[in-house]
Amino acid sequence: MREVFGMKKKQKTKIGVASRESKEILIDGFEINAKFTGTSKRLIDDLSKLSFLDVVKQGKEIAAINIESRTIRKEPYMFSIIYFERNKIKFLYTVAPNISPKKRRLEVLSYFLNILTYVGDKYVIDIQEILQLLQEAIHEMSEYVSLDFEKMYAMHDALKSKIERMTNEIKNLQDSNAALSRQNYELRTKLEDIQVKYNKLKKMSDEALSEKILDWISEHDGKIDISEFSKVYGVYPTRVEQMLNTLVESRFIEPK
Repeated sequence: MREVFGMKKKQKTKIGVASRESKEILIDGFEINAKFTGTSKRLIDDLSKLSFLDVVKQGKEIAAINIESRTIRKEPYMFSIIYFERNKIKFLYTVAPNISPKKRRLEVLSYFLNILTYVGDKYVIDIQEILQLLQEAIHEMSEYVSLDFEKMYAMHDALKSKIERMTNEIKNLQDSNAALSRQNYELRTKLEDIQVKYNKLKKMSDEALSEKILDWISEHDGKIDISEFSKVYGVYPTRVEQMLNTLVESRFIEPK
């Protein structure tokens, strides 16, 4: 049996609540009427067998302390205390700022009922008191669970909408990618055609072009259609005009 929280025998019980990161924690609790029929020694011996409990005797009152977590300074942070008295059993517990009070109450009530089961042979407890605690717990649990489901459905709807938006965006990107692929193919085809024509133009020398022009004029009664000639031989019209001017200047042909 150990003395904790600075509590000593024959002193009034005081609870020093430590804070974590300067945040205050809440203290809640409840009590039930119960008549003690055992002996203090036997109750202390039985409770001391539970390794997670610190048991303290203060006069006729016995306190069972369960420290669940501590601060970085090793001070108690989350804990509960059961006070076993002659005519009642009191239960106090802490609630951290980041924990739902309803959820916390459900957790500690389960723990409290387990302890009552363990020491039940030393107390006469009114079953109506237990039923009332359970009824309150069930009511709070239904509210807590309903709230959780509401949050879950809200998150589900939000995620569903986000998935739909992303699906539409992916489809739009796929359509855009397909269009870009088609445009890329068309541009590549045009580039290949231009490259072929360019290669043909590079192969035809000025001398060969002048011979082709002279032959064309000879075969077409001294006339030449520049556009048609360009299409037949794959030569740019501007180059054909330049060559015609050169032939005129060199007096190979005379303009009419």
